[in-house]
Amino acid sequence: MGDNESKGFKVVDKRGMSDADREAAAPPPSPPPPPRPPVDSGNPERPPGVDSGKSPASGPAGVGGPTFLDLVMTLQMGAMVNLGMIQTSEGRKSPVNLPAAKDSIDILEILQGKTKGNLTEEEAGVLTEGLYHLRMAYVAAMNAGQGMGGKGK
Repeated sequence: MGDNESKGFKVVDKRGMSDADREAAAPPPSPPPPPRPPVDSGNPERPPGVDSGKSPASGPAGVGGPTFLDLVMTLQMGAMVNLGMIQTSEGRKSPVNLPAAKDSIDILEILQGKTKGNLTEEEAGVLTEGLYHLRMAYVAAMNAGQGMGGKGK
């Protein structure tokens, strides 16, 4: 029991006590914790008149929230990596993985079909142009005999 007292808490069995005895045995209320300082989100405030760059179709996303273009560009980047179009920090090209690249291209094609008529001009243009260039790179990689096993030339 000496260990419990040194840690600053006390166990009291209140069963069978009257209300007055319980109040007497209760510890005094602790003071409220000090208020926390506001958390910095890391996003600097924009000067007046600067647009957030979000398209009207993206809706009321919060500052830095993902948009449709973010999704499209993420899928395009994955396809580019798998086509060996991206260099690593050491200057080497990423290994070619044609099945994975085709999967990314197919997903982009599905998105294009499902969102037809519901995209802004910018979104439709980024999706169409990106798909065109990825398809051409895929055909070039196929003709070059690169990779089903994930290894480049």
